[in-house]
Amino acid sequence: MTDEVGQTTVACGCCGEPRPAEDVSRLGLHPEIAVCGSCVHNMAGRLVARPAITPIFAVHDMAAAREFWARAGLRVDEYSPEYAFVMHGEAELLHLDLRADLDLERNAAACYVHIADPVEWHRRWKEQGLPVSDVVVEPWGMVEFNVKDPSGNLIRMGRND
Repeated sequence: MTDEVGQTTVACGCCGEPRPAEDVSRLGLHPEIAVCGSCVHNMAGRLVARPAITPIFAVHDMAAAREFWARAGLRVDEYSPEYAFVMHGEAELLHLDLRADLDLERNAAACYVHIADPVEWHRRWKEQGLPVSDVVVEPWGMVEFNVKDPSGNLIRMGRND
C-alpha cells in the first residue's frame, strides 16, 4: 500500500491502521504479520513478565528540547508547557519534564534505546547536526552510538548483533 504522498505503508495486524513500513515490527515466527509501534507498546504494558519502561528526562529548556527531538525526526506532543511526549510513530519513546533549575553539568540521566538499524539512525541524526558519537561494535556484540540532548541527558542507541 502507499499513502497520499507515495510512502509505503503496511496494515497493522492488530489495529488494522495503515502505518509507514519503518513504524511496524514483524513477528519472528510469522514475518507476514506486522504490528505497529502503538500496538506493540500497548501489548508490552500488559505483559506481567516484561514491563514497559518510559524514561522521563528533566530538561532545562523545553523549546531547545523540542527542537532537538524534532531534528532527530521524532514528533513532540505537548501535554502542557512544562511536559511533553517524544513519539516514534504512535509509540511514546520518552517524556520531557521542564526543570528550569536542572544542573546541566551534574545531569547523569541516561537511557538505552534498542533499534533495528543503528547505522541508519546515526546517519540521519548526524545529517541533522546532532552531536552523535561514532558507531562502535562493542566486544560483547552491541552495535551502538550515543548522543546527549541540550540538557545533558544521554541516549544510547543500538542493537545486539
